[in-house]
Amino acid sequence: MKAKKSIILVPTDFSSVAECAINHACVIAQKSDDEVMLLHVINNVTKSTLKKSKEGIDTLVKKLHSQSKYYSEKYNLKVDYMFEEGSIFTTIEKVREEINASLVVMGTHGVKGVQHITGAWALKVVASSKVPVIVVQNKLPDSNGYQNIVSPIDHSAETKQKTKQTIGIAKILGSKVHLYKEAGYDASIENKIKLNFQFVKKHLKENNIEVIEAKQENKSKDLAKDFIEYAKNISADMIVILTTAEKDIKDLVLGPVEQMVINNTEQIPVMCVNPLYGLYKTERLASVVNLSF
Repeated sequence: MKAKKSIILVPTDFSSVAECAINHACVIAQKSDDEVMLLHVINNVTKSTLKKSKEGIDTLVKKLHSQSKYYSEKYNLKVDYMFEEGSIFTTIEKVREEINASLVVMGTHGVKGVQHITGAWALKVVASSKVPVIVVQNKLPDSNGYQNIVSPIDHSAETKQKTKQTIGIAKILGSKVHLYKEAGYDASIENKIKLNFQFVKKHLKENNIEVIEAKQENKSKDLAKDFIEYAKNISADMIVILTTAEKDIKDLVLGPVEQMVINNTEQIPVMCVNPLYGLYKTERLASVVNLSF
C-alpha cells in the first residue's frame, strides 16, 4: 500500500508575503514529496472587509481555488486549499493538528504577521506550534535550492533539541549545515558549548550531512546579531533556531530575540523549533537517528 504523503500547511491572506511562503512550501514539497495545503482563516477583519466590498465567502473560495490551481501547475504537485472561521492564533494550529501537517510555512510582514496583525502577537502562531514553522518575508527561494543552513549552537542544554529537525530539513533539501558556535565567557560555559557542538556535529555527520564549522569571533552578548551577519555573508538560505517562548495560561508569545531573528533585514527564512515539540520528518529518519537528551 502506498504511504500517505505528509502535508505542509501554508496560511494565506493573499498578500505578497503569503505568496512568497507558498513558493517556499512548494519548493520544499518538491524535494520532500509532500502535499501543500493552503489555509485562509476567516476572522472579524475578513468579514468586515467582505461586507465593505459587498462580497461573500465565495470570493475567498475563488481566490483560494485560483491560487491552488496556479501553484499546482507551476510546481507540478498537489496543492489543495481550505478555509476555517476563527482566530489565526488558535485556528492555524487547530487545523494543523486536524490534517496532521508536519510543517508550517508562513509569511510575515516585517513587524506584522499573517493577515496584517501588527506587532509580536502574530508570532504567537509560531510559539504555539507543535511542529517546526518556517517564517519567510518577501525573499523568494533561490533557484539553486536551500544550499546553506545556519544553526547557532550556544551553551544551553536546550540547544541540542533542534538537532533532529536540522537533520530532517537538511537531508530533504540536500543542504550543508553551518554550525555557528557561541563564544564562551569562561571555562565552564566554553565546555558546555564544546559538548553541545560535538553532539550536534556527530549526529549530522552520522547522517551524511556536510558540516561547516563557524565561530562567533568576539565574546559579544549579541549572538543573534552575529549569526545573522554570518548568514548574510555566506548567502544562507535558512536559519534554524530553537525558540524560548514565554508560556503561561493567558499568554504565548516569542521574545524580542526571536522577533529580531525572524524579521531579519536580510530576509533569510527562519525555521523555528519549539522545545520538546514535534519533529519534522523524524518518522522517515527513525531508522538512522537515535538521539537522547
